[in-house]
Amino acid sequence: MKPIDFPQSTKVLQRPSTMTEKECQSLPVWNDGKQCVSCWKLSFKERMKVLFHGKVWLGVLSGKSQPPVFLSGESVFMKAPIKERFRAFVSEAKESIIGAFESVREAAKQPDKRKHFIVGALIAFVLGILIAPWVGFIAGCLAAILKEWWDSKGHGTVEVMDALFTILGSAFGTLFAVFVIWLFHLIIPWCHGKDD
Repeated sequence: MKPIDFPQSTKVLQRPSTMTEKECQSLPVWNDGKQCVSCWKLSFKERMKVLFHGKVWLGVLSGKSQPPVFLSGESVFMKAPIKERFRAFVSEAKESIIGAFESVREAAKQPDKRKHFIVGALIAFVLGILIAPWVGFIAGCLAAILKEWWDSKGHGTVEVMDALFTILGSAFGTLFAVFVIWLFHLIIPWCHGKDD
């Protein structure tokens, strides 16, 4: 077993200077004054032995001061109630979404991002009208991917926001193509009805 660091650790106990790294490693622990908790990672071989034999051995070097020790396969830290964890998740998700929208809003002020949006919209609109809206959308997305691939080969700077704005433009162009097709189908029967 090997001691590993974990999010709740409060300090690291250093190995004694009289021992080598192989004999003893630094030990990240959580300590509240009453107990000291550490986390250990088993090697693949140790996992198999525990799995098939169901035993874990704990050894303490004699001559060293040692507080009472326990070993557990379960996390000893109490989890927050599900309601609190859900609230924390929603709050974190909300902050992430707001941050993403802020990034997109700031990027939208850049002329090259607007250019990518317009190119994606034109590709999706033209192919959406000529072939089918879904073909236009896929073509716009492929254009974004191909442009980033081309840039990654040393022909420019790879920017995820460029691809994102091209894809957003494709979505807009597709919706506009659907609207124009719907309008066209609405007007054609009206024109035929007027001739009769």
